[in-house]
Amino acid sequence: MKWWGGALAAMIFCGLAALPQAAQAQRTDENAVANADDAFGMNVGTESVGIYTERDTRGFNPLDAGNARIDGIYYDPVGVLSGRLRESTTIRVGTASEGFPFHAPTGIVDYKLRPFPSEFGNSVSYFFSAFGGNIRDWDLRLPLIDGKLGLTGGLAMADLRQSSGSRNVGWGWTVRPIIRLGSTEIAPYASQSSFHKTFAAPLVVLSGTDVPELPKQRRVYLGQDWARGNHSNDQYGITVKSRITERVSLRGGLFYATSPKARGFSEIFLITGPGGQARHLLSADPHRAVHSTSGEGTLALRLGGQKVQHRIFVGYRARNRLTETGGSQRFDFGSVTFGEFDPEPEPQFNFTDVSAGRVRQSALMLGYIGSVEGLGQLNLGIQKGRYRAQFRDSTTGLIDRTRASPWLYNATLTVHITSSLSAYVGSERGLEDSGVAPESATNKGEQLPATLATQYEGGLRWKFTGGQFILNAFQITKPYFSFDGARNFVELGRERHRGIEASLSGHFGERFNLLAGVVAMKAQVTGAAVDRGELGRRPAGRPAVHARIDAHYRTDIFGGLTPTASLAYNSSRAASSRPFGTLGGKQVTLPGFAALDLGLRQKFKIGSVPFSFRAVVDNVFDKKAWKVVAADTLFSDGRRRFSIYVAADF
Repeated sequence: MKWWGGALAAMIFCGLAALPQAAQAQRTDENAVANADDAFGMNVGTESVGIYTERDTRGFNPLDAGNARIDGIYYDPVGVLSGRLRESTTIRVGTASEGFPFHAPTGIVDYKLRPFPSEFGNSVSYFFSAFGGNIRDWDLRLPLIDGKLGLTGGLAMADLRQSSGSRNVGWGWTVRPIIRLGSTEIAPYASQSSFHKTFAAPLVVLSGTDVPELPKQRRVYLGQDWARGNHSNDQYGITVKSRITERVSLRGGLFYATSPKARGFSEIFLITGPGGQARHLLSADPHRAVHSTSGEGTLALRLGGQKVQHRIFVGYRARNRLTETGGSQRFDFGSVTFGEFDPEPEPQFNFTDVSAGRVRQSALMLGYIGSVEGLGQLNLGIQKGRYRAQFRDSTTGLIDRTRASPWLYNATLTVHITSSLSAYVGSERGLEDSGVAPESATNKGEQLPATLATQYEGGLRWKFTGGQFILNAFQITKPYFSFDGARNFVELGRERHRGIEASLSGHFGERFNLLAGVVAMKAQVTGAAVDRGELGRRPAGRPAVHARIDAHYRTDIFGGLTPTASLAYNSSRAASSRPFGTLGGKQVTLPGFAALDLGLRQKFKIGSVPFSFRAVVDNVFDKKAWKVVAADTLFSDGRRRFSIYVAADF
């Protein structure tokens, strides 16, 4: 790591020395609250706001579902798209996705890449994170040929630490040249990162109704110091955007992503009784590959004039994903009391062969978006999907094949009731991934089958000076996965989420910025397993109410010192998958909790160089809570922590 620190410092020095003039501010302008259009979810740099994330939107995981887009282009996510590539990440639901052709049932994760650099610039930042962790990064903006050739990229090193004691140490680099030839932009990119020291958060697995107490102290790691994982995350791709004629345009991309795990460990405490009685288990994984090639090409024809516009889309998208699973070795270290450190000697590992799953999926697409100024917009899309999956079991040698060729659709109508008030209704049917089996499953890491999901939604949007208010209602139905009697994570029923969500976003005067969002949802599981009493009616980990408020107020102190506050609330949620007679036929339920974050931010200059400073105390009152990561599976949620972020644009 030391030589990487020296290399980073040398590259920054060379970049700064090469600049003839101060550049337009970039990283110092990052402010998720100020930049967000709604409170449904946005990430900018190290800041995240809103009620949804790329891993949790309307109670589902849009990344696992395969609903990611890079600059609007279909992308099959494997690993994490580098922050050196991304300018922002936005969750698109309801009216926020009405302009997207072929949008998806459980929302869209919209990655916006960094734009063509208009002038030379470097940005350096240091994020002093909780418990002694840090992120050091450098971004480069380099216009090589005025308006025709530019380069963005950078380096980053990270040592991230959580209150559970988990830790992730790594580095990464990214480079993205952007070429403009007339009305065509071609932008290839390459990004590599390595995480060579990964200590995963220990998992707590419930076997009955007993839920252990969380450790009293923060930063108590209950895992083994030799159980150090190692994985990489490499991303390569190219995007093409071209206006072929005045009315015909092309948008496309081809992406390759891989995130192989050289070695991995899962530390598990299986709760067997009250007072933290548990079995200490450890699962060790061999080298396992996962990679995907994906992409999309879409032609758009624009007709009409300023008042009436028609856009017709013809496109094709596809992916080819390989996922290796199995080969793991599980160790039972015997009975322990959860919360007490149980050091164990490193055993000898004897891994078996891995299983391999291959998914090939594609779709031919035809879409239409028509709009009439002052009246509304109609968005229609139809897809003919093709899905082929194959799984080879390394133990038996048997090959299981799955095929499907469904028709998929999306339809949304937006009506402008007045110049400031609009209403919309919509429905979507999509073929979505179901993610992978969780770490606590017997078939952990196994690629779950793609399933059909259906959504109905509608809402109102009121725009006012400086902001907007949105109120939506939705219903999403898709298969439900949970543990069977052998603790395999498989499809056991149907899951339906009915809910309403609201967002208030605005700049009130020149000083006060506010994002406020809430989702109230009834999530329900149905099926034969529920009827037999083997499965509860509440899907695990889905709170009935989730709300968040983010607020900034700029003062005149030091020329603009800005206090910040965030308040998040989660209601009670089911922790177990099955009901228990001792609980009156109810599931194990965790209580609701609220967490308050307080901070300060300040922008200033040293000479002609813009700087920004941000300090935040998360979970001010140190509220202890369990996070449900899968049915019967918990880990410690974030405790009170302090962070400082400093950035400069040269």
